[in-house]
Formats: sequence, C-alpha cells, structure tokens
Amino acid sequence: MDVAQVRAELEGDRAWRQDELRFFQNCSAKFENEKEQQQFSRALVLLLYAHFEGFCKFAFILYINEVNKIGLTCGSANSSLAASSLNDVFRALRDPAQKCSVFRKPLPDDTKLHRFARDREFVERSATIMERPLLIPEDVVDTESNLKPVVLRKNLYRLGLKHDQFEDLEGEINRLLEYRNKIAHGAAKDGIDKQTYETLSAATAEIMTQIAINIMEALQNRTYIRGNEVFASTS
Repeated sequence: MDVAQVRAELEGDRAWRQDELRFFQNCSAKFENEKEQQQFSRALVLLLYAHFEGFCKFAFILYINEVNKIGLTCGSANSSLAASSLNDVFRALRDPAQKCSVFRKPLPDDTKLHRFARDREFVERSATIMERPLLIPEDVVDTESNLKPVVLRKNLYRLGLKHDQFEDLEGEINRLLEYRNKIAHGAAKDGIDKQTYETLSAATAEIMTQIAINIMEALQNRTYIRGNEVFASTS
C-alpha cells in the first residue's frame, strides 16, 4: 500500500473542491449590493453541499479500494469491514424464500424451520466463509437522498471508522441540508447572508479534513484488522 499516494489523492480531491468554493465565494464579494451577494450565496450553498457529499463519497470509496487491495480474509478483518464484505451471505440468510432442501416438499411453508436450516448452514460453513477474501463492495457507501448527520454516521460505522466524532457539527450540517432543500424546492428566495454561509462552509471543511485524517490513521494504524478496531466513545 502506498500511503503517501492515498494521502495525495485525498488532499488533491479536497483541495480542488475548496479552491472552487473559494473562487465563487470571492466572486460574490464583487457584488456591491448586499441583496445580490445573498442571492449569489444562495446558489453557492448548493455547490457547498455537492462538494461536501462528493468528497465524503470519494474518500470512503478510496478507503474501500485500498483495503480491498491488501489481501485480507473476512476472518482477519475488523468486524465492520467483514460484515460489509459478507453482505451477500447475510442477505441470503435473511431471505425467507431460501428453503432447506430436506424439507422443501414435505414442509414447504414452515417458516421457522427453514430459517433454522439457513442458520444451521451458516454455522456449518462459517469457518469457510470467514476464509473468503475481503472484498467490500462500493455500494456499501450510501449517501441516500441526503448526507444527513445520521447517514454520515452510518457510513462511517459500516467502514469501521469513528462514527460519533462530529456531534458538535451536526447542527450545522442539518442547517446546510435545510437550506439546500429549501433552495432546491424554490424556497429561501431571499438569499443567504455572508455569516451564515461562512459558518456552514467552516463546518463542512472541518468534517472533510477530519475524514481525510481518519482514513489516513486507519491505514497507518491498520485498524482494518480484527483486534485493532476503532470504538466509538460511550459518553
């Protein structure tokens, strides 16, 4: 693994997004009329959210791809990554249409029995299953319709990364989403004032920076390996 290359990719993606946002923010300062500045900032909020979501998704998928290259087995990976890699196994385990071949004809509708049969098969094959190569699918990363704080937490949790560290910034992210949705639906026609935009921008920049740091720490400290997991605080 070339950790320096990963750092360069993270920093490169974050930098061009921040540069673009800074460019348009500087453009808004050229408007002498405060109302025009606020109208411009209204559009800038949409771009801010797009870059926030875009960077998070880029960073998470980059992390997945790097971990997949290492050559771990599911049994040697941390619990979150192993569970993400074995999603197809658990999906089959929960599928009520999967029936035990022994009782398929005499007891075709015995739901409890067929569920037990799937559980039994899992136990029988668990050692083999855990020897499967760790291959985390990219669709484990799911920003859903909006990258709300709880959605960000879910993605971090599925990847075995610290998922409770942005509590202090969640209010600003919720506010960003509120503005973004109102603007997209034709509301917030009066624009966004400078102070509000700068507060939202600072919150997203902090999260993007910290996510990059967390991914680098995970790769350097090998927290993707079972026993090295990062646990959320219980406070």
